[in-house]
Amino acid sequence: MNIPHHFDVILLCPMRNLLIAGLAILLISCELIPTDPNNPDNKTAEPFGTLVADFPVTHSWLPTSKIIRTDLHIAVNAYEMYKGKYLQSANVTDTQQKYTFYLAPGTYYLEAAIACLCEGDSCSAGGFPGNKWGQKHATYTFTVEEDKTTEVMIRFLQ
Repeated sequence: MNIPHHFDVILLCPMRNLLIAGLAILLISCELIPTDPNNPDNKTAEPFGTLVADFPVTHSWLPTSKIIRTDLHIAVNAYEMYKGKYLQSANVTDTQQKYTFYLAPGTYYLEAAIACLCEGDSCSAGGFPGNKWGQKHATYTFTVEEDKTTEVMIRFLQ
């Protein structure tokens, strides 16, 4: 038996209409929850405080152009800092002196490091171990309070 081609279209039309009606019912019955584009997961904001780390590069007699910032990290305790498990780290640069971190209230540890780029034994004489590329580290503890700014002045032994 040879069925005309247009017969297939006639049979599919009711099925298509049922499919469209079913999708319309599903869309109408779903409750749309408004979402904030800045907070797509709808998480409530935790209270936080601000840490401003003032990280100048100074030295008593080595040129500051030969001293660079290498590290600035925040950890929950000394052990986590020792293991290198930092909460936050700054992308330090030679052109920025102050770095800002937003943290939940609590007590934290901060580690900062600088390196010497001078030639010869100038770095060693300036207190940097190992001559060129020698580093100095400074570690601080600080407390962040909710809705307050804490400032840490980073200094290294000369």
